[in-house]
Amino acid sequence: MTHAPKAYGYVRLRPDAGERELLHIDRSLRHCADRHALRIVGILYEEGPGLSPDRLIRRLGRDGIRHVVVPSLRQITEHPPLRRHLARAIILGAGARLYEADLLTGAGHFTTGA
Repeated sequence: MTHAPKAYGYVRLRPDAGERELLHIDRSLRHCADRHALRIVGILYEEGPGLSPDRLIRRLGRDGIRHVVVPSLRQITEHPPLRRHLARAIILGAGARLYEADLLTGAGHFTTGA
């Protein structure tokens, strides 16, 4: 049994995303988590129009999770103001650390949400 801190993955489902792309995203999230000594315990999927991180923020608080790994903020939304809003909601609203996985290598990096 591992004592690595728990993390949630957070992914935006696109209508045109195929199974191969989703598998690649999943592997990238898990590789990024491994590189940061984290353990992904679940992946939350956002779908449909608009962006509402409320469900994620509630789950983080309820489950005591303090780490979130996303493929990239751009994958979640292409709108810079919404990316900043999401990052701030995770970091300031939930008190969690946010990691963006590099979709090419899965190495990832920590983001401040600035």
